Amino acid sequence: MNAFRKYAVWIVGLGLAAFIIPSIVGSIGKFSSNTKPSVKQPNEPYEPPFRVDGTVWAVNGTDTATVFETEYATTPEAIEIGMMYRRSTPPNRAMLFFMPGGDQLRSFWMKNTLVALDIIYINATNDVVSIQANAEPLSTKSLPSAAPASYVLEVLGGQAAAQGITVGTKIYWSPVGTE
Repeated sequence: MNAFRKYAVWIVGLGLAAFIIPSIVGSIGKFSSNTKPSVKQPNEPYEPPFRVDGTVWAVNGTDTATVFETEYATTPEAIEIGMMYRRSTPPNRAMLFFMPGGDQLRSFWMKNTLVALDIIYINATNDVVSIQANAEPLSTKSLPSAAPASYVLEVLGGQAAAQGITVGTKIYWSPVGTE
């Protein structure tokens, strides 16, 4: 009976070894420093794609000063992220922020924003009330509006002056397909 127990223990031990040893040997290579990750890493840092949600017109008197293809920021998340992480912005592109709460003093910053921007504050009657020109990239400095605003338009730094956008310019917009 004793010999039978020893024989049974040996058989069970060999059976377990037959399953455990190949698992251990197979996993050794998985932890080697020479293996490549299964998820391919991007060659360049992520840059959010630009969406064209609508068009913005800047109007001085009866003359249209300029037109921008515009992405709208309407949700709290989109407003918070804005133009962050974009390595370039064409001069004819903009982002229009629809700020909650109507006309209020507003303030933006340039944290994680890689290109200089003009920050154009617009009130509920579509008048430009303040411009922060050529805001410094990556800065956490507060860039406040000089008057209450309901909307904020961000364009490539220097474009407000180049296109004749000043305090008092009217800003109008419409979604894609309704121009």
